[in-house]
Amino acid sequence: MTAIGEAYAISVDGTPLRWDPQEERWRSMSGSFARITGAAERRPWVIDDDGDVYRYNGLWWERKGSDVVDVAGNAGGEIYIAKTDGSVHKWLELRHSWETITGIAKRLAVDPDGRLWAVTPTNEIRMLDDDGWHTLPGQARDIAAGVNQRVAKVHPDGRVMLWRMRDQRWFVLKGVDAATDIAVTRSGAPWIILQDHSILAKVRIAISSGIDQQDQETGAEGLSAPEARPDDIKADEIKADEISSDTPSASPPAAPVARAEPPRAEPISPPPSETQTASNDQSGLGSGERTERPVSDNISDDLAARTYSGTLTFTDTRESADRVAIGRDGSVFAIRGGDILRWSNTRQRFNEFPGSLVRLAVDPDGNPWGVSALGRVFRHTGRDWQQLVGQTAADISIGANGDVVTVNAQGRLNRIERDGTVATSIDGSGVAVGVMPDGSAWMIGENGFLQYCDETGCKNVSQKASSLAIGSDGAVWIVTPESLLRRYNSDTAGFETIRITGQTPQRVAAGPQGYPWVVTQDGSVLSSQFFERDESNDVRVAATTSEEMDGRGDTTSVTSNAVEGFTFTKNIRFDTVNTDAAPSGVDIKLAIGNNNVVYGYSYSGGQTQSGAMFVFDERRKRFVSEATALGNQNANVQDFDIASNGDIWAYTTSPSTGLFRERNNSQLEFTVNGLTPEGLSVSPDDTVYAIFYTGGDYWLYSKDPDKSSFSRFSDYNSLFDVSVGPGDDVWIVDRNLYVRQWTGSDFEKRPRQGQKAQAIRVSRNGEVFIRSVDNDVYRWNTTNKSFDLIKNSRAENFDVQEDGRIWLSVDNTPLVKRARD
Repeated sequence: MTAIGEAYAISVDGTPLRWDPQEERWRSMSGSFARITGAAERRPWVIDDDGDVYRYNGLWWERKGSDVVDVAGNAGGEIYIAKTDGSVHKWLELRHSWETITGIAKRLAVDPDGRLWAVTPTNEIRMLDDDGWHTLPGQARDIAAGVNQRVAKVHPDGRVMLWRMRDQRWFVLKGVDAATDIAVTRSGAPWIILQDHSILAKVRIAISSGIDQQDQETGAEGLSAPEARPDDIKADEIKADEISSDTPSASPPAAPVARAEPPRAEPISPPPSETQTASNDQSGLGSGERTERPVSDNISDDLAARTYSGTLTFTDTRESADRVAIGRDGSVFAIRGGDILRWSNTRQRFNEFPGSLVRLAVDPDGNPWGVSALGRVFRHTGRDWQQLVGQTAADISIGANGDVVTVNAQGRLNRIERDGTVATSIDGSGVAVGVMPDGSAWMIGENGFLQYCDETGCKNVSQKASSLAIGSDGAVWIVTPESLLRRYNSDTAGFETIRITGQTPQRVAAGPQGYPWVVTQDGSVLSSQFFERDESNDVRVAATTSEEMDGRGDTTSVTSNAVEGFTFTKNIRFDTVNTDAAPSGVDIKLAIGNNNVVYGYSYSGGQTQSGAMFVFDERRKRFVSEATALGNQNANVQDFDIASNGDIWAYTTSPSTGLFRERNNSQLEFTVNGLTPEGLSVSPDDTVYAIFYTGGDYWLYSKDPDKSSFSRFSDYNSLFDVSVGPGDDVWIVDRNLYVRQWTGSDFEKRPRQGQKAQAIRVSRNGEVFIRSVDNDVYRWNTTNKSFDLIKNSRAENFDVQEDGRIWLSVDNTPLVKRARD
């Protein structure tokens, strides 16, 4: 349970579930796991069947450790795990590592006040506060905690008991004798899993004997089980000694297939002859007569709110883009590689518009709004960009009436005031959104299916989509995962296909009178209508608009991984870093150390070596020379990494071949008898991993920070590159250039079908990046079990900071770039 009333559960088949307290139903999440806990910011932690622990970052699961039997967290972000050996560890967010604490446990709970409650391997109960560990009476198999030490436990015999702190006693909650697991709301109301896997959820606990009125709490409302009918859920009245309780309601909400009735858009009748004319594969649909029905009172006199008549003929604009958005006034904006473009009817082309976005919408006045690559939200005021500080999003849409709706990284919808000041949570969830002229919304859900939400609630629609757009007349357009352009027909409550000869749609936008624009799979932009408007002010607006859109505050990833047909793309704008300290004609190898400093090492091959070390000066925004023994001896550094204390670990081939640690300009060589070093990586906990070889065998060795020698990590003997993340998450590239991850017993391909790479880097927050054989940079998508391309990232060398900022060494000019905030 979480402080905001959400519950998390693992279904019988391993699917993680999230209880939506507003809609009173379970929502599926990705993956397959064995245990789960709620934590801060709707980001639960889970454990899989192999004992690996993961944290949900809003989009995918990040691995954080292994050999774990339980995990517990609270809204304050305090996370603890119990490992298979009984040891207890606390997550250190700043270091992205685990700290061992005293105590032994097999089950844990963290209350909102920060106290840790534990069940030991011998079923004893203990509590940790500022004064240390305290032993409580009795035994338990599971435990849960709310505010003010309101604690509940499952006894080893299956009974549920509540802790009364004043009496220092456990009281039996009668009517339950087959419990296996328990959680409690913030106020202490229990949610219980029974041996038959059904769920009991307590609505209210009223303690009537010797307890003050303030201790009478109301817990989470609702009683449900995944995919269960009301009569499948055991909801007996629960009573306890000196405790009275109400019987929870046991009716999970129904989720009927929707026959959504947004404002009508009349069917499209195709022309018989045009080669670039849209054709409809459903015969007899539409008469081609003009429809002039207003879609809402507030824009009833607006011609843009009327549905087009006749046929659709698409024109190739001879321009390219990644996505397009259109406003009610006919303003057409596009994004190409993160750059913003604005369509000019006069010039019949896109003109550059200052700024950089990855998601885009246009308000009724023709001003663009959007989401940056870091998930920050911006609006154009008509003069310049203004950040909506404190708001992040993964998608944005604006209705013809001016309503602005965003989707955050957790899939929640927020309505933003038109001046950008306030965001209010609204019904619905998904990864993409479109807003109707009356303010209702269509969404693409995490499973790819559409959903429609209005004042009566949300309805599921039996249609998948990978792109969604709403015209100012209320016409709903989608592109399906099969690359079909379709439009909603309210008469049939279904979608009809509009075919474009010789083109494969990928994304769609819709403008006045519902006319669509289409971006095809090859990036071509097709228009079914050019919207007349006054363009005389466009040049002035562009001139007053600043290019800089870094923003400040929170960030989030902008992805749509969960939707079939969507792929992860991150259009990043890069700043060129000053490298004047390095001579021309050299390569720069990059390494971002555990001390969060960015290092570069330059060298040129041939008879004359010119090795030198540099560090990035954040204040001066440039690389500056760093005096090191490696630089003084013009060493040819093939690979290097930095420990948290500033130690430089390097593998060199001249003036001698070896693995060296440099500390305070003094070097110490580390050897493995009969083997030659090949590459290395320093993990977040400062364990050094190095590749050593002889003949055709390339093994991985490791050395703990407090050890003086290396020992063989495994018998796998085909390593090309290595990088290690938090929790000793070891990733390699093998000698056949396939990416592999250590599972605890073997290096397995990631993904299973194989992915080739030349280099691999795991950031200190656990994200995995590779440089492909084509020098493109990809990021590992834990949810989809695949690598997703990061655009504009070709490089000869790269590394990634803890916050995901990529640094690229592009050529031997030398040219180094870093992603903007």
